[in-house]
Amino acid sequence: MLRPVWTRVQDLHQGEFTRHALMVAEHGIGAALAALVPGGRLRDGVWELPGPEARDITLGGRGVLVPTFHWTGHPLIADLPGRPLGVTCPAGPGLPLTAEGADDGDGAPAGVLGRTRLAILVLLAGEQATGGLARRLGVSDATVSAHTAALRGVGLVTTVRAGRAVLHRRTALGALLVRRADPVPTPRPR
Repeated sequence: MLRPVWTRVQDLHQGEFTRHALMVAEHGIGAALAALVPGGRLRDGVWELPGPEARDITLGGRGVLVPTFHWTGHPLIADLPGRPLGVTCPAGPGLPLTAEGADDGDGAPAGVLGRTRLAILVLLAGEQATGGLARRLGVSDATVSAHTAALRGVGLVTTVRAGRAVLHRRTALGALLVRRADPVPTPRPR
């Protein structure tokens, strides 16, 4: 049942993870928790969530957040003795997803980055030298250098010099953008 939309579900979860990770990095855990559930707020170290009943739960470092696209109601609390507290909360737009458009290929990232920069990100699953990238893409070393400088500027790749070679590697953020092992998109001739 999920096979036709599974890639889309994975992409949605990865997008939600990225969105919340950036929220924590930029605004702190309090803002991220408050934004996670509509109507929720963090006050004096207590995460207040809307729900059908009022109750106090002591986390004691044992909480697990479970964002899901399968539930769009109030947060569901699983508080079983000896187990981590589970808070299941809505994520993203919810279901149903349709198989149509479930596999967008490289369209969206390529539209933002450009096909050559996306191809570089895909190739950087492992460390690569500028010349090797240029040969694989059929472009000049200068073109690869310009593109990797742009990708480095937004935190998608790192670059180190090793003797005469310049080596590039995809960052965790770059890997999140690539998301899956798509075939290498080929740059369009200009």
